Amino acid sequence: MTITITSSWTRRVASHARARGLDVAARLAALGIRADVLDDPHGRVLFERHAALLHWVADELDDPGVGFDLGADGTAADFGVVGLLAESCATLRDALSTIRRYNALANEASWMDFWTEDGRGFVRDAHWRDGRPMPSLIAEATMAFYLTMIHLTTSATRPVSEVWFAHERHRGWTPAREARFGATLRFAMPANALVLPVTQLDIPFISARPALSPHLATLARHLEGDLAAVDDPVARVSAHIRHTLAKDGPLPLHRTARALGTTPRTLQRELETRGCGYRQILEEVRRDVATTLLTESTLKLDAVAGRAGYADARSFRRACLRWFGVTPGEYRRRGAKTR
Repeated sequence: MTITITSSWTRRVASHARARGLDVAARLAALGIRADVLDDPHGRVLFERHAALLHWVADELDDPGVGFDLGADGTAADFGVVGLLAESCATLRDALSTIRRYNALANEASWMDFWTEDGRGFVRDAHWRDGRPMPSLIAEATMAFYLTMIHLTTSATRPVSEVWFAHERHRGWTPAREARFGATLRFAMPANALVLPVTQLDIPFISARPALSPHLATLARHLEGDLAAVDDPVARVSAHIRHTLAKDGPLPLHRTARALGTTPRTLQRELETRGCGYRQILEEVRRDVATTLLTESTLKLDAVAGRAGYADARSFRRACLRWFGVTPGEYRRRGAKTR
């Protein structure tokens, strides 16, 4: 199976190495990474080649902590359209939902999730799709990138309280690097994750671009269709729900499992290994369908409710109040004002 990462992130690794005097051109050629692909805004690089380049840089510089530098100096554009889309969202909660949905556009090898528990929010990433943590270089680059983006997009002085790493501390963790994190670092933890007060999830982004987000989301959906099929049960379930929602309504788990050629118990277990459940995916798909139709179509509200899998306008209205805090009509009017 072909697993890829957006070429913009590989370009960041190459630029970092070049700035430190390494013969990047020769290494890129040896790995089969073409320069024109790195320059393509929508280019893709095989993940194994990207990882090999990153480890080569660390070896050549004799610096196991170089992943931190790459992530801490990153920009939203380094993760392609999904990074730009997340940056333009209204809040961190919205951005994390966006990344979770479109994560394959940035990195097909990794899966991410976030959840709240006991007043704290957890942002987990840098894990293979079977749940195993990725190597320390990739994990540190990923966590540093998230932390940097959160600092840049919010006005909070210390938005993240802890950073977890699944690996042990190594000699690459200099005092200067630890100070730049601005959070408590914990090693040998159950996962690679950021931990933050749940109240931080709803702090407004200073980079929010409500007029730009719908256009970036349209581009993301288009690019999503160009990706090679990934053996991801969350993606398969989401696609099936989206395909059948308007016609058949919200299908129960056993019907979706049968349509995907598996059993309800097996599918439920696969989803749990990705940190989510069937009801959560169903809710997110319905919300996404409603968001798209309310902001990008002129369909009547009853028709939007039907396509989102609601039998009547009243239940759809309750769902919108839960999702957006306003009625469907008010949400559409607000969207129209930003266009």
